Amino acid sequence: MGDAKLHDLLGRTEQPDMANGIFSKLNPADPHYAIDVVDSLIPLALARGASDVHLHPRGEGWEVLVRIDGVLSVTDWIKGGGQSDPVSRLMVLAGLPTYRSSQPMEGRMKWKTPITSDDDASLRLGIFPTVHGPRAVLRLLRKDDRYDTLESLGLSSIVTATLRDLANQTDGAILLSGPAGSGKTTTLYAMLRCIAAAEPRRSVLTIEDPVESVIDSISQSELDVSGGMTLASALRSAVRQDSEVLLVSEIRDPETAEAAMQASLTGHLVFSSLHATDVAASLRRLVQFGVPPHVVRSGVRAILAQRLLRRICSTCQAGSSKPNDCDACSGTGYRGRVAIAQCVMFDGTDPVGESLSATLESAQTLSQMRCDAAAAAKSDLRSEALRCVEAGWTDEAEVYRVLGSAPLRS
Repeated sequence: MGDAKLHDLLGRTEQPDMANGIFSKLNPADPHYAIDVVDSLIPLALARGASDVHLHPRGEGWEVLVRIDGVLSVTDWIKGGGQSDPVSRLMVLAGLPTYRSSQPMEGRMKWKTPITSDDDASLRLGIFPTVHGPRAVLRLLRKDDRYDTLESLGLSSIVTATLRDLANQTDGAILLSGPAGSGKTTTLYAMLRCIAAAEPRRSVLTIEDPVESVIDSISQSELDVSGGMTLASALRSAVRQDSEVLLVSEIRDPETAEAAMQASLTGHLVFSSLHATDVAASLRRLVQFGVPPHVVRSGVRAILAQRLLRRICSTCQAGSSKPNDCDACSGTGYRGRVAIAQCVMFDGTDPVGESLSATLESAQTLSQMRCDAAAAAKSDLRSEALRCVEAGWTDEAEVYRVLGSAPLRS
């Protein structure tokens, strides 16, 4: 695929006219400048359905970028030069000390919408020092009722049935892998809601950072590192709470990996996520965390590798407007996303799992493990992506963007 064609298919648009942006009429000399910027920025991001908002400091102000449907684009410009600093304003709202802006920090804040308090958005702020000042990234955490059930996720019927069966298990670790923003938390929540709605009741306890959605009839907790409540320490205490099902938001260090695997081997059903590209990389990552291969093989019940593909805009597809003029998709040609996944079982029922377990213990390379999985898999991410292309939900350019340059396999 040529570079020009790929550029067009990816739906990239020209950079916005910064001189006519929403912040262009605000005066940096106004003492309320930062308040006005933030009061305009967050509602706009919420209205556009953004998942992240970036403020990148430059010599004379800040570039404003938003991530919508997984794609980051420059949308506006915030002028600097005054005494009122929008990044400092965000830090104050998140309870972060502005005098420590030369250090990386994270904080949380609530944003009240003008509708009702039930629509309040939770935001997570990350601060990182740069040569032009602190860079700010806001993650917008909002509950979306559209994806409360396993069936609503849009995964294939085979994967959906497998996830429902896994939710009924009594022990073992069920891990979701994928990069940030691939829908792992949404899928985990859908599985927890499935468990919460089942009879008889089970004791469910979560350890999250942060809690992104409140689920009735289960106990959810947030980390407090400053108070000594780390992932690993909380997980060790949770197993003594007569819990049957545990969720830990992410396995990110050797201590948490060991605690999660031990819980999975002692009669607990453990859900968690890993930042890994696929099933084989997830197994290798656990071993890199220091978990012995035989413990991984005994403790892991299943791994789900997941991605999100942008959907082709239905308004553009119907010919109601030209892609560059379409208000529904802001001229990108895409609106909304569809999930694809590959689920590999490690309970003896899936030959892929058995093959991968054997290669893990024989210390084969990651590329060899991926080849074994691809050769034996009934379905993988690329074949699931092809299913979506054939259904007209997405296109090859979007598959290229998400999965890379390897050709689609029929």
